[in-house]
Amino acid sequence: MLAGVSAQVPEWGQCGGIGWTGPTTCLPGLNCFIRDNYTYTCLRLAAPTTSTDGCSATPTVTAGGPATQA
Repeated sequence: MLAGVSAQVPEWGQCGGIGWTGPTTCLPGLNCFIRDNYTYTCLRLAAPTTSTDGCSATPTVTAGGPATQA
């Protein structure tokens, strides 16, 4: 691998977890979600949706954390 170049994880690839020593950066457009303590997975966020009361139903993501409903 070239110096200064790091691998990026594709969709459904592992991006972290306890004992994980591989790459932790997802490809653009993907976010790393916690599946369990040992497996974090790169996934694409769903398209934003709006409920009938006008509130956003788009999940919010914290760095390295799971999606939570707003």
